[in-house]
Amino acid sequence: MAEEQAPKMPSALTRVIKFCDAQCLPVGLVFGTLFGAAVPSLGVYASKGGWVSKACVVIIFLIAGLKLKTDEAKQAVAAYKGIVVGLVSMLLVTSMAGSAFTRVLPLSPPEFKLGLILFWCMPCTINSGCVMTKQAGGSFSLALLLTVLGNSIGVLTAPAVLSVFADVGDKGVRLDVGDMMFKLALSVLLPLLVGKCLQEVPWREHAVRKFVGANNKRLTFASNFLIMIIPWMKISQTVADGSFGKANVLDMGWMCLVGAIVHVGFLALNLFIVRAIALEEELQKAVVFVCSSKTLPVALTVLTLLPEESTGDAGLVAIPCFMSHLSQI
Repeated sequence: MAEEQAPKMPSALTRVIKFCDAQCLPVGLVFGTLFGAAVPSLGVYASKGGWVSKACVVIIFLIAGLKLKTDEAKQAVAAYKGIVVGLVSMLLVTSMAGSAFTRVLPLSPPEFKLGLILFWCMPCTINSGCVMTKQAGGSFSLALLLTVLGNSIGVLTAPAVLSVFADVGDKGVRLDVGDMMFKLALSVLLPLLVGKCLQEVPWREHAVRKFVGANNKRLTFASNFLIMIIPWMKISQTVADGSFGKANVLDMGWMCLVGAIVHVGFLALNLFIVRAIALEEELQKAVVFVCSSKTLPVALTVLTLLPEESTGDAGLVAIPCFMSHLSQI
């Protein structure tokens, strides 16, 4: 009888490929930053006219709508206390607490401070909060409902909260809140709703839904690639303008530490809130995991809408956004 061969250990290349596959967005963001810094001319060319950024945003949220599952969310309607507390925490409490804390810190350059505040004012992530809730044995239906409502309402609340805390530079950031709400509704909410409606069309026995199910991973890769494109263009412009030198390694390290501290603070704050009002344990997990995370795509969308004359360098503002995103993974 032939001897059984021991299973081969995966090669280093295989492990790298598996890691990149599992962490495609973080890896893509780091690669985009390095590539933009090394070869800025391509990113500068792609950013001309602003149509690439706008197209990326629309397609990102169209894909999000195509993948959005809301069937189980209906089951959480009875958990009104968890819904109200979760939305208030996500859209107001964490946004205001994180922004107020960041404003008093000695962060330099001011674009880093603005980038962190921009990120804190966003609604929750579209996928990861629900996934973590399910893995922890929490209420997936409540997590799903909070995600859908939070991102829908957050399009309206984020500009208002941001306008209160964004005045951090010498020039100050002046926002037309109504105009930004309208543009966010067109670029974020409308594609999201269109994608969701396409998913529900019964044509050919829900052909769109079947296509999304069969190509879920490809759509995820496409969405992550488009998310990476926006900061890549911003970083390229920053390097080409010579503004990247305003930030040193110590500044970036301090900024990353602040991002991690604030995220841990969000988790602790939400845990305190849900225990103070005596929510059921599975509802507690949903509120804590969903409402402690912030969404990168909406943050980058808002960044493209900020007035250039008072924002400073958009590339430097983008860095804290995706570094803070990495800290909550």
